[in-house]
Amino acid sequence: MSRPDLSIDRVTLSRRNVFASVRLDRLAEYRDDETWVASVLNSPTARFVPLWRNRSLLADTDEGQIAVYLKPAELEQPESVQPPTLLGTDGKRHFFAVSINDSQQQQVLARHPDAQFIDLRLASVNMDAKHAAVLAYAKALHYWQYRHAFCGICGSVNRLESSGHKLVCSNEECGRHTFPRIDPAIIVLVTQGDACLLGHNANWPPRRFSTLAGFVEPGESLEDAVVREVFEESQVRLKSIRYVSSQPWPFPASAMCGFYAEADSRECGSSDEMEEVRWFTAKEIADAVSRDEIRLPPPVSIAYQLIADWYHQQCGENLETLIRQAGSWLSRKGLN
Repeated sequence: MSRPDLSIDRVTLSRRNVFASVRLDRLAEYRDDETWVASVLNSPTARFVPLWRNRSLLADTDEGQIAVYLKPAELEQPESVQPPTLLGTDGKRHFFAVSINDSQQQQVLARHPDAQFIDLRLASVNMDAKHAAVLAYAKALHYWQYRHAFCGICGSVNRLESSGHKLVCSNEECGRHTFPRIDPAIIVLVTQGDACLLGHNANWPPRRFSTLAGFVEPGESLEDAVVREVFEESQVRLKSIRYVSSQPWPFPASAMCGFYAEADSRECGSSDEMEEVRWFTAKEIADAVSRDEIRLPPPVSIAYQLIADWYHQQCGENLETLIRQAGSWLSRKGLN
């Protein structure tokens, strides 16, 4: 069977979003071939992506934080928590996500004293896009496996199959198969004329303003979710919606679908979710960021890309330069 051409640069806006740059051949047709998987696990090309308490292994360098992958010899009993999960290959290495226990965590850190297990959501701001995406892929599957350890029908223990991509109920009378699932969500920058609408959630750090977002409900299209969420959070009514791009968001298990939407008017109001919503022109954003009156989301989020593109279209300036000069990415908690 011919393999996908991993050198092809898919020209899509989604490729610019963090976590959307996984250039792995996922090798789906090999997941059930136990002999093949075992041979690759014991080959020089195998690399483990360790996960401990839902955190990823990274090391600090002069270029920022980098992912640390383990060779099989560096991790004893990689199947101690559950069998390694096949992620795929970049043409040179075969990646497997591996959940480790506390004892293994200490052994890993002893071998890699410059590394530590870190919350990927915070660390990915300064990471290489490809490796951030590999870690996000591993984290998403790890979370799904953890949350579905027991059958949702009969409550029996699930066993991992298909190289980590399928769970099967151990009760033969049930035998339910469960596959990875994600929660679709929409994220939208609402505009009206020369202004955009940003909101502050009471659960976010002080001065954090970002786009509006929410989960898609059952029986609802993505566009219907945009209309509903925008009205629920800001009382703004829309007249047009345009899809832009998407982003894997494993915090814990979402797929963010980004949109631009045009509002009928600038009438708006706060809500239970959004403590404050405000319209900003590009100049007002620049002034507010420079005065540290507001803090925009860092580039790990699709929210940033939506705002940055709109800002550049409005004034021709680079939003990242403005934000870094203001130092408003120093507080990384509550990223939207």
